[in-house]
Amino acid sequence: MIKNEKLSIITDDKEEIATILFTFTENGKNYVVFEFDETHEVSAAVFVETKDGEGELHDIETDEEWALIDKVFDQYQEDLELEMEDDEFDA
Repeated sequence: MIKNEKLSIITDDKEEIATILFTFTENGKNYVVFEFDETHEVSAAVFVETKDGEGELHDIETDEEWALIDKVFDQYQEDLELEMEDDEFDA
């Protein structure tokens, strides 16, 4: 799982920087969930590796995929809350 790495997203001649929150693979697809650094908006996409070793982000196309991402994101948030609680007890 990749976390806290930066991602450059270029659309309509505009570049935005995002922080990868987490990645996961399901049904043969690689998903990346990220937060835009400037707006703090959270979004997701399918990551497809290109022949040159780089990659492209493809849109999420179905309601089923969005439901899956919502489920995984909810679990991610719960895990973060538990980590923060554990850190409070360790301090």
